[in-house]
Amino acid sequence: MRTMQIAIVAAALATNAALAQAQEPGTSIAPVPAQESKRLQGFSLLLLLGETQGAGQPESISAPARKALADIKDFLPYKAYRVLDTQWVAGSDNGSSSGNLRGLDDQNYQFQLRAFPRNPSANPGTPGAALTRAQFRLVFSRPAGDKVDTTIVLDNSFNITAGETVVVGTSRVQGERALVVLLTAVAAGK
Repeated sequence: MRTMQIAIVAAALATNAALAQAQEPGTSIAPVPAQESKRLQGFSLLLLLGETQGAGQPESISAPARKALADIKDFLPYKAYRVLDTQWVAGSDNGSSSGNLRGLDDQNYQFQLRAFPRNPSANPGTPGAALTRAQFRLVFSRPAGDKVDTTIVLDNSFNITAGETVVVGTSRVQGERALVVLLTAVAAGK
């Protein structure tokens, strides 16, 4: 079943075309110069819980994610991070995908990720088709009687290229704790 979902997401990413207007840019880490555009294999999505008490980063995260957290330590008040969920999203530089992430207290969050190439009419694999922007939305839904109460937890549009990790944003959840989303655009062949 999971393989089928990944195949469907990959097919949707390869066929959907979309344009987006920029909103607030996310915090970029280690940008890739335009002349070194790389093909995209997919995205590594990391949902963390940031806390103001304690110290340290989880050992089980990738080196680019560790670097991104180290780079933002002076901007965010969080001193300790705990991995809540990770997700691999097969993708291309043009399309959208969605899925679920397990959050704090096993709450279920839905995400939508949209990727946009430099030139929407460029042939795949050419420099003009390289990923340049993405939009990420994280939503929490819960039953409320005979309806569903939906809350947008995080909604951001940002610059990103293959090989780059971006801190998509944070959303305070309980007291001095917040959800922190990191997205890595994984270059093909990595």
